[in-house]
Amino acid sequence: MPRATEKLFGALSARIGGVDRTRRRVDQLVQLGHLSRRAGEQVYESLFLNCFTAFEVFIEEVFLTLLVSPASAATRGTGAVPRVAVRSLSIARELVVGPGRKYVDWFPYDRTVERAKLFFRGGRPFTDVSPPQQELLNKAQLIRNLIAHRSRHSEERFQRQVIAGTALAPREHRPAAYLRGAVAAAPPVTRYEVYATALLAVAKQLT
Repeated sequence: MPRATEKLFGALSARIGGVDRTRRRVDQLVQLGHLSRRAGEQVYESLFLNCFTAFEVFIEEVFLTLLVSPASAATRGTGAVPRVAVRSLSIARELVVGPGRKYVDWFPYDRTVERAKLFFRGGRPFTDVSPPQQELLNKAQLIRNLIAHRSRHSEERFQRQVIAGTALAPREHRPAAYLRGAVAAAPPVTRYEVYATALLAVAKQLT
């Protein structure tokens, strides 16, 4: 029987897969001329927001699930060893999120690492995410922030920490065109696909 964390990964994978099918359909409509390039790019923003939000929820659900799992089940495959004994998801949520709070920030990923070190021996499996993977996750968060909250601050961080030093067409200095932009031509691979693949790779590693 799949472990609870494996079920969470399966749900996330299905969610991101569904979003990607929509993305491919959007590209087909653009290629056929039934949807403008600008409209297609704007849809990419919505799809990316959907994808990253699902990953944020996944991080919290895996964290809490590992915290309440029996030590043997938690350790198997993930290396997670809780430092406290918690037998209820509601209590685990209150401990992690804090009394009276509705949510907790998991990004930048350093925040997840710091929290994991408090609740798990060595912070594993969250500390096993490599620095390059963490950097990509943080860039994904900056893209999400600019899409969700248009502000000078989020724009500056996107320019400085995501696209700085990258050769881009002028239109790709905006998240919509940046995400739909290709990083490989044969077969074509968009930056959106690079980020979605990275999110799934980290999720798989955590479970």
